[in-house]
Amino acid sequence: MRNALRVSLTVLSLACGAAMGAGMSRQDYQAAKKGIDAQYQAERQKCGGRYGNALDLCVARAHGIRDVAKAELEAAYKPGPRADYNAAIARAKAAYNLAREECDESRGADKKACIGEAKAALARSRAEAKARLAAERAEETAKPRAR
Repeated sequence: MRNALRVSLTVLSLACGAAMGAGMSRQDYQAAKKGIDAQYQAERQKCGGRYGNALDLCVARAHGIRDVAKAELEAAYKPGPRADYNAAIARAKAAYNLAREECDESRGADKKACIGEAKAALARSRAEAKARLAAERAEETAKPRAR
């Protein structure tokens, strides 16, 4: 199940790849944003006949794909260390929410352990993103400014 989210995110990022160029105009940004919303609606429609935990998993996957795509689009539109950090956090939260929904299939100690693993993975991802942000900011401040 976790691999399905990664595959979906990869496919979506490749689909939006043309829109995520270095010189993205406002019109390209708006068009890509509408494309993400359309993709989200299509993913949600696929969840229609499900119920219970299967529905929750499907919805969590759709939300994760949408949130990550929007964060990556924002990072492409307004590049910078903070936008990259926000995209990394969006990916971590999407993976965490999906993992939490997968944990709902378990009971008792297994569920507790599963949730603990998901929280640990989220904490690791946040720490890595924070370290990358700090390194990128330090690199920016170390560069001499052109006049």
